[in-house]
Amino acid sequence: RPDIDNPDEYVRNTTSRAFAVVASALGVPSLLPFLKAVCRSRKSWQARHTGIKIVQQIAVLMGCAVLPYLRELVEIVSNGLTDEQAKVRTMAALTVAALAEAAHPYGIESFDSVIRALWKGALEHHGKGLAAFLKAIGFIIPLMEENYASHYTRLVMPILTREFHSPDEEMKRIVLKVVKQCVGTAGVEPEYIRKEILPEFFRNFWIRRMAL
Repeated sequence: RPDIDNPDEYVRNTTSRAFAVVASALGVPSLLPFLKAVCRSRKSWQARHTGIKIVQQIAVLMGCAVLPYLRELVEIVSNGLTDEQAKVRTMAALTVAALAEAAHPYGIESFDSVIRALWKGALEHHGKGLAAFLKAIGFIIPLMEENYASHYTRLVMPILTREFHSPDEEMKRIVLKVVKQCVGTAGVEPEYIRKEILPEFFRNFWIRRMAL
């Protein structure tokens, strides 16, 4: 129990992986009440961070087996997207990304409760926080119906093309991955890709330094 809000992040990460194994062995439903309580703990942000990390590890460990509990798991971490602590917000966004990746190509209706918070977060964050929110959006858009996928791709693309200029290599990798996910999704028109994405892509990435 003390390891859930241990000041040492390494201890908390190990704890979250152990809980994910327990969830896999005993079944996710047996842990849902516990996860709900920990992710909303007012005692410490470290406890909330660990609770959300447990959900992420469950998604990584169990893959598509999370589908029957997807809505509950998304709702459990949803408050973390607007948490007062930046580390909790970042972990919540990464966990939504892991859940969407595990659920692909199903489960878009389970993410209804977090789409607004993800978009708000993508507009407000910078650096690592923004990267996490973009990663989540990148995994959710391929789950959408064609017309919604097209609409949300157009909304997120200005943020992505802006980050083409980022000096952070990790940010560039995430941005390119999200662009790849968006343009590979049914409903995103080739004409839009040619006019709005390709010129900026070539301007920023098709240069001698990148080629070498």
